[in-house]
Amino acid sequence: MHLEERALAYLVDMLSCCNDIIEFTSGVTFETFEYDRMRRLATERQLETLGEAANHVSNSTQNLLEVIAWPKIVGLRNKLVHDYGEVLAERVWRITKKSIPQLQEQLLSISEVRSQLEPQSNDPR
Repeated sequence: MHLEERALAYLVDMLSCCNDIIEFTSGVTFETFEYDRMRRLATERQLETLGEAANHVSNSTQNLLEVIAWPKIVGLRNKLVHDYGEVLAERVWRITKKSIPQLQEQLLSISEVRSQLEPQSNDPR
């Protein structure tokens, strides 16, 4: 598969968001997450950024990567941005614990995304 450079950049951004979300919610209980305002808001912000990056991935790339739940990712972003008073910590928690690790795996299964993470060697050997 060959991805457009711009699409690849957005996919790497999405992976970075997944990594941050997993880091922010690792080793804490739901109760800690619910009452730790800074952790919760940081997680929500990364979910927004994730959705924004997904929204910029071209339709042709989305069609190539149909295993990714594009409408749900973008829809969550829209919900977080426009209905901020109604965002439920429990829903965000469920998404971070179930959907984000799955999305992280899907993104890491794309060889071109993985290659962006591997250190580039200048050694011609």
